[in-house]
Amino acid sequence: MSKSFLNNPSKVRGLRNNNPGNLIRTSITWLGKVPFTQSEDPKFEQFTTLSYGLRAMLKDLINDINKGKNTVQLLIREYAPPIENDTNAYINSVSKTLGYKPTQKITSINANFMLRLVRAILKVELGQSNIEVADSDILEAISNLGEVSTSILKVDTNVSFFKKFMIPILLTVGLFFYTYATQILI
Repeated sequence: MSKSFLNNPSKVRGLRNNNPGNLIRTSITWLGKVPFTQSEDPKFEQFTTLSYGLRAMLKDLINDINKGKNTVQLLIREYAPPIENDTNAYINSVSKTLGYKPTQKITSINANFMLRLVRAILKVELGQSNIEVADSDILEAISNLGEVSTSILKVDTNVSFFKKFMIPILLTVGLFFYTYATQILI
C-alpha cells in the first residue's frame, strides 16, 4: 500500500501534497489527483498517495521527452523553467547525479534510468527530505505506469528485477536495522 503525507504540516510542501515533483496545478486529470475544491494548496497539485504523485511526475517527464526534450538540459528547462527556478543549477545537479553531460542525449528509458532520474530531481525538489521517498515508492509508481512509449524511445517499465531482488534485499536490510535499533533502545 502506498504511503501518504497528505496535508501533514511537519513535511515539506512536495511531501505534504504527495507531489514530490512539485507539479503545478493544471487541468490534467491525473490518477489519484485531489480535486481543486478539496485541495489545500492553491498552486501545486495534490495527490491521494505518494505513488500517484510520483506516477504523474514520471508521466510528465516522459511526455516532455516525447516532445523532443531528450537531454537533461532540455528536459529540466521544460520541467523547471527559469522563471520559477535556478534552472542552470538544477540542470547541473541532475546531470551530476545521473552521470550525464547536460547536452548528452537520453537514448534509453527503462526502470533503472527512471528511478535514477526521479531520485536526481527529488534531491532538488525536496532537499534533504528526499530520503523520505524510498526507491520502492518510485518503483511502485514506475510499475503503475502501464505501457508507455515516446515517439523517440520505447519506455521499458519492467521492474521484475527490482521486485524479485532489490526490494526484498532493501526490506531485509531495513528490518535488520529496525530490529537492531529497537533492541538497543529497549
